[in-house]
Amino acid sequence: MGVDRQFRARARTSNVGTIIGITLVLVMLGTLGYLLLNARKIEKYLKDHVQVDIYLSHGTQEMAIMRMTKKLEQEPFARKVSYVTPDSAAARLKKQLGEDFLGPLTENTLQPSVELKVTEAYAVPDSLKWIVEHIRQMPNVDQLFYNAATVENMHANMNKLRLALLGFSALLLIIAVALINNTIRLAIYSKRFLIRTMHLVGATAWFIKRPFLVGSLWQGLVASVLAIGLLAGLIHVLMRYMPDLRDPTDALMLAVIFGGVIVLGLVISLLSTWFAVRRYLRMNTDELNWS
Repeated sequence: MGVDRQFRARARTSNVGTIIGITLVLVMLGTLGYLLLNARKIEKYLKDHVQVDIYLSHGTQEMAIMRMTKKLEQEPFARKVSYVTPDSAAARLKKQLGEDFLGPLTENTLQPSVELKVTEAYAVPDSLKWIVEHIRQMPNVDQLFYNAATVENMHANMNKLRLALLGFSALLLIIAVALINNTIRLAIYSKRFLIRTMHLVGATAWFIKRPFLVGSLWQGLVASVLAIGLLAGLIHVLMRYMPDLRDPTDALMLAVIFGGVIVLGLVISLLSTWFAVRRYLRMNTDELNWS
């Protein structure tokens, strides 16, 4: 009775370990799949946040600023144009710094400015240089700023990032198959003598494999459901910090990712179990002792 209880406890521990191992691998694969499918959207998100800050001369009349913003809005490179008054700029700084940066000063010396968000097609280094030179010719413009280094790095590295993600995904898939295969083989290793005994007393290969295959399907399914839960949590956290990544097609894309996780979990578990059991079925007694 005690031996039977101990055997069941070991079997449960082995199953839990196998499920945890498969779950972690599927989470990594699902995360990479999500990043790969969203690479274009992430690039668009980054380009949509490229901004040129146009600081105007002190004393520029509000009517002149309105004419300037209207003119900029008609340009093909303009996605959004916003006028920032000195008072609005002071309120922003106070919010960012947590205190009134003016201190005892009563006069707000900040310059009025215009924030220009460019369209995705123009969020590249050459186009931005041309835009800056074009705006510099406008009246009342004092200074212009944009993060040139970030734009150049983003433009140069996005294609490399896609290739790196694709290569890393393929590599991780190979590693994942190997890890899950080894995890399942170790779980079946403790039952190798049972497999051999059943085979010696005349049980067919299919009769011996069937309970292991059914068990592997359950393990793959449970691991897939756990992996989907973890992925959903990670994606929810990402959406909180990057809400602009939300898209009406997200539901379809998530269905593809989650469906892929389930299929991978079931197929890899099933095939690994099939080959592991077949391996022990083909071994003789001496090989089982030294395997």
